[in-house]
Amino acid sequence: MRKITSPIKSCYLLGCLVLMSFTSYSAVANANTQPAEVEIIKAEADTSLATLTLIGTVEATQNAQLAQLESGVVAELSVEVGDLVKPGDKLLVLDTELAKHGVAQQQASVAAAKAALTEADRLLAEIITLSKQQLVAETLMAERQADVDIAKAELSREKALLAKEKETLDRHTLYAPFSGVIAKRYVNLGEWVTQQTPVFNLVKQDDLRLNVAIPQEYLLALSSSDGVAVKVTPDFTQAEAIDATLNRIVAVADSSNRTVTGLVYLPDNKNFMAGMSAMAEISVPASEQETVWLPKSAIKQHPDGGQSVFSVVGGKTQRHLIQTVTQQGDWVAVTGVPNQASVVVSGVALLKDNESVRTKPSNKSLSRGNQ
Repeated sequence: MRKITSPIKSCYLLGCLVLMSFTSYSAVANANTQPAEVEIIKAEADTSLATLTLIGTVEATQNAQLAQLESGVVAELSVEVGDLVKPGDKLLVLDTELAKHGVAQQQASVAAAKAALTEADRLLAEIITLSKQQLVAETLMAERQADVDIAKAELSREKALLAKEKETLDRHTLYAPFSGVIAKRYVNLGEWVTQQTPVFNLVKQDDLRLNVAIPQEYLLALSSSDGVAVKVTPDFTQAEAIDATLNRIVAVADSSNRTVTGLVYLPDNKNFMAGMSAMAEISVPASEQETVWLPKSAIKQHPDGGQSVFSVVGGKTQRHLIQTVTQQGDWVAVTGVPNQASVVVSGVALLKDNESVRTKPSNKSLSRGNQ
């Protein structure tokens, strides 16, 4: 026999299920709406005189890839890698046979043009003598004068072509544009070179500078101060540091690492050479530099490479975009955080701006960052 369920009983059971589901949903909703609990620390600004330590590269102010001004076959190599040269020293000679023939041919053309001018002058002088006796027409006089002018113009043109041929011949020899050392040689005897072919790398030795990448947040502090002191130490042992000055800042930021180029011109010193690394300790003016030390856990990384931290004001989070200045262990010095702000140091990955939170003091100490 089929068992018949009472409609009243079915409705009662359905009501109980709905009530239980609603109660469970309310409990979950209440749990989800509870403000998250985060740990905070009080950010304290470090306004002491900062020393920015960077590793840079020593470079020559003159570092040229030399190339020929004419195409041709290498006939003579006058220097080798490591040779010291002075301005005007001969470095390389191309085969000059065709160029010499061109000069000789043009010299003959100049001689012919001179002879033509001499003959035109003689004919003009002859007509002038006859004209005094009124034995020639005036049109003939003008014609002879035009012949002289044409001969002079032709001689000027041939002389210009001769100068061009001589310059072409001279360009078959490469001379040193400045004093320095031959760092590299790219060609050998018998090779064909063009104007686009580098033949030597010439590096000036006695005019060096240190190129360092300075974080962009230091741009204002350093560019607004004159005579910023820099201590430069060659990057090898038993080398003494020298005192120098930050001579120039290239105010164009590198978009890949957000740095600007700083140039420190170095005095003549045997401990430095182009291409080596060196450490620069740059003194940042205290009045311009203000950093806040925070633990790494306070920093939220953005997909685009940026960084931010959250402070808590009135029970709600407030986002601050930051720039990293330096790092010591698990602590990071940053800019962009208000002094004395209550900074969140836990759970920042899931936080959003203007989010309600519950706070409790962190057991982290700022002593490590302020050392």
